Amino acid sequence: MSKSQISCESEACNCHGSGCSHEHTERELKINLIRLVTAGFFVTLAVLTEYRIIPLTELEIPAALISLALTAYPILKEAALGLIKGAWNVCELAALALVAAVLIGEFTAAAEIAFILTIGEMVEDYLYARTQKDIHSLMLHVPTTANIIRNEEIIEIAVDDIKIGDRILIRPGERIPVDGEIQKGHSDVDESFRTGESLPIQKNPGDTVYSGSINLDGILVITAIKPANQSSYAKVVELVQKAGMRRPPSHPMIDTFAHYYTPLILVIAFGTAFVTNDIVRGITVLIVACPCALLLATPSAVLAAIGPAAKQGILIKSGSFLEMCKKITTIVFDKTGTLTSGEMNVTTIIPENGSTQEEVLIIASSAERSSPHPIARAILKEAKRTGIVLSGVGTGRHFPGKGAEDTWNGAPVLVGNRDFFKKNSIPVLESAKQDNIQKNMYETEVLVAKNGEYIGKILISDTLHTDTKKALASLRHLGYSQYAIITGDNKKAAQAIADELEIPESMTYSGLLPSDKEKFVADLQEKGERVCFVGDGTNDGPALIRADIGVGMGSRANTLALESSGVILMEQGLSSLPTFLKLGKKTSQTIKENISLALLLNCMLIGLAAGGLITPVIGAIGHQFATIIVLVNSIRLSYTFSGY
Repeated sequence: MSKSQISCESEACNCHGSGCSHEHTERELKINLIRLVTAGFFVTLAVLTEYRIIPLTELEIPAALISLALTAYPILKEAALGLIKGAWNVCELAALALVAAVLIGEFTAAAEIAFILTIGEMVEDYLYARTQKDIHSLMLHVPTTANIIRNEEIIEIAVDDIKIGDRILIRPGERIPVDGEIQKGHSDVDESFRTGESLPIQKNPGDTVYSGSINLDGILVITAIKPANQSSYAKVVELVQKAGMRRPPSHPMIDTFAHYYTPLILVIAFGTAFVTNDIVRGITVLIVACPCALLLATPSAVLAAIGPAAKQGILIKSGSFLEMCKKITTIVFDKTGTLTSGEMNVTTIIPENGSTQEEVLIIASSAERSSPHPIARAILKEAKRTGIVLSGVGTGRHFPGKGAEDTWNGAPVLVGNRDFFKKNSIPVLESAKQDNIQKNMYETEVLVAKNGEYIGKILISDTLHTDTKKALASLRHLGYSQYAIITGDNKKAAQAIADELEIPESMTYSGLLPSDKEKFVADLQEKGERVCFVGDGTNDGPALIRADIGVGMGSRANTLALESSGVILMEQGLSSLPTFLKLGKKTSQTIKENISLALLLNCMLIGLAAGGLITPVIGAIGHQFATIIVLVNSIRLSYTFSGY
């Protein structure tokens, strides 16, 4: 989708859910604005002459007809298309009110109806375009070329032609084209497109840099670790493009309401005209009854929330996730990379059965070399640090939540946890069963075997993320009090994290496979819990999809979370999780306010119209007054979000 294209499913009466649709480009929006201003001039002239403020009564009808010619056609066209399809929804109701006003000679009222309905559409288009601008700000300046170092020469190639292993020169001020690892150089890097955080991050050799980030002050040489179409920026762009093509739905109750509303209003309008013997009253009922404000209650609030959230690094795929926030009863966290930093390091290598530390590390790194898991990356980082060079590409099999198997120098090797070894009937030495050798309470053990014989283990440490405690304190302040930790790690490491975060042992589950995590979430849901699952995308896909809200940590190098999550937090750590949940609660509150205001004002106007207390012109003004109140209330949400 190009930056200039704005696709929408809106109605001529600015009502969602009624079956009317338009396509608006920037050029068309400008033309529509000129058309609206011109129509506004003539309808104002018609109103002023009707009330004798301008004593040129002969201008009233011509001015009203000119305004109608500029604004009524889209409404009548969409209503006609709806009737052809057998629809009797609010667009048809608005068109009927407009035609009826013309038939009884209320040309000024008809012109005002069409004009104010068009204003409503333009206001909604502005709100939608504003959201699109916020979201597409993430997509600006997509790099298209890169400087590659080949044979010690610098050549410029298309970003799409970059291959894994290519060395790329990044000068100060340039945007990083693909995910890579720094080989040479030191620099501050701006990763705000991913995290919403404007402060630069110091990057050094060995650190990972992400596509879309800006190199600020140093020259970097990086090695590409992903092709362009699989890099972080490409994933975000893809997600944004999909999100940008969707309009938020209206509330389920309102969808049902709209189906029966038009026939009901027709009965009331004709009944009013029959009982009072005054057709003007019946038509006034039609004019005020179009429930545009009610149908905009949900989509306007959702649009007002999604755009600002995207600017702060919170990508929300659907408005339904915002509405679900107020219903969440349990928040379930994956441990590694979610509560902890995920930047794991090898702390100890313990050889057994005559093996050496080097042999244990070589076998483990060989088996894990193609795995994206943080434990695998820690082993590979240690192998690289000690000078171990792995040739070729790993061809071993990976078993999520368990380990990996491969062949090394013709011998079968196995790397994984105790359950994995038990399943493969590999006995573990008694000395390896003693956990007191683990010095760090966050240490995880990885067992290593060759030719079906246990040869040692590797201890890997992780640390609690710096903002985890603060985030949980904020969540408790928001009223979320029930938490669970689920992990494929060992019980001791899981419990250490739970103790520090004051999460009870009864809600801490270790040694779980991806299918077990999904089942855990499903079991909670069967008990009536509404679950928000927060994971990093590694082995968490099934649970993220199963949860009522799946929140993925998109800042990790592994971008699987972008595929399986309903909400992605691009900022490192959990600091933006309370922000998202608070925004969701506020959005639900705004929707409730919108619905209440719309229902109250609509019922009041219908009563006044049926009682003959307002004219068609005043009815049209009152109808759109209700719509504008709802839109303003929603727009207010987007501005208050900056204070979160």
